[in-house]
Amino acid sequence: MIPQKAPELLLSLVNPEYGYAVNCAYPNSFRLLNRGQYEIVQSINNRDDIQTLAIQLRMPSERLHQFLLLLSKTEIVRFDNSFSLPKKSAKPKSLNFWIHTTNACNLGCSYCYISTLNTGKGMNDTVRQQLMYKLLEVVKVRGIKQIKLRLAGGEPMGQFNAWKAFIPAAATILAEAGCKLDVAFITNLTLLNEDILEFSKKHRVSYGVSLDGVAEIHDATRRFRSGSGSFQLVDTNLRRLVAEKIPVSVNTVVSNVNIIGLPDLTRYLISLDIPFRYSIVKGAAIDAALLDNYLAASHAIMGEAIETGWQFSQRYQFCDLKPNELGFQTCASGFSGGAIYVDGSFKYCHVHFGKESDSSRSIFNEELDLVAMIESGQHDEEIRSADCRKCRYRSVCTSGCPVYRVEGKDPQCSLYHRFIPQYYELQAKERLRLLRQYEMI
Repeated sequence: MIPQKAPELLLSLVNPEYGYAVNCAYPNSFRLLNRGQYEIVQSINNRDDIQTLAIQLRMPSERLHQFLLLLSKTEIVRFDNSFSLPKKSAKPKSLNFWIHTTNACNLGCSYCYISTLNTGKGMNDTVRQQLMYKLLEVVKVRGIKQIKLRLAGGEPMGQFNAWKAFIPAAATILAEAGCKLDVAFITNLTLLNEDILEFSKKHRVSYGVSLDGVAEIHDATRRFRSGSGSFQLVDTNLRRLVAEKIPVSVNTVVSNVNIIGLPDLTRYLISLDIPFRYSIVKGAAIDAALLDNYLAASHAIMGEAIETGWQFSQRYQFCDLKPNELGFQTCASGFSGGAIYVDGSFKYCHVHFGKESDSSRSIFNEELDLVAMIESGQHDEEIRSADCRKCRYRSVCTSGCPVYRVEGKDPQCSLYHRFIPQYYELQAKERLRLLRQYEMI
């Protein structure tokens, strides 16, 4: 038997005693290795059989065989060349929709991409009721078992009272049809009260919060129309959600404006112990040298926090990268999701709100269910460069957002090539801490 290393294998030492191996094309294949195990994997040359390798490594062939069998379960190695790649399912099992609840917003962020901001009112009850009908229809027709709605805007919390009746009603109706409904508000978190908190706990509503930085960094870009900053209020409300154990995560779009504050923001978010994601601004240039410097500083802070018990792999995401779960495309758009505007029109992505609509792609179209609407729209996911198609990390980054690709690849491609190994190194440090903790018990 001749062991073969995965073509997308990443193998590296973290320190003189430990390393890691991960097949970047097989989900959840990351494995911490001691130095002896690392040298076994490194010795595989795709030519020598187990007996020959065992002699070279001075170990029993049966012991080597058992270890390689263990690695083969996640395709770090195989005994043939039939390595698998993430594949697109024949049909979606769950659906994910971005709902544009309103064009109104209480902040005046200069960089907001919503072209229709403050040009009209929120989604009316007729549209909401039609949305509920179409959700139930797709569950019955397609056998969908889970649906997630991300209620966004504008500022969706200004529309809370309108959705307060919709959410439990939709959850009940879909549950009776065998489908679970998850709801999240995508919010600036400046509007929060006891009624909203109690409702969120009762109906398991989660929150995605936009945060640009700490204190003056956030206030420089996210101001009320009066001119005053919003950070102090957001900080208070974040802590309220955490105290009430309501699921909340933070998304930060990193740009030249806030990049200098990234290390302080990292410390702040780690102290809150909530999941967070750093995304690179799209459609605008960013200083590559500054990005490298401040991102490296933030990763160093994460490394220190790992040593004190911070759960790195459960708390941090970088852009659309999928280091462990992997994927065949960047997001749900075009396969298992889309975006629904205030008038019920259906878009490939929420960044297309305000652009000319195809009248047939609307939730008021009785001939198409929601999956059919997804299938009938544009599909840019497969437009990828030749480099992307043969890249080791193609299942980790999936070429980035198809709306913003440049010549078929993510503009941050070179950054990802530097960052992805750093991510796995931090994950290895996390596993090492857990190993040391286990050995002390």
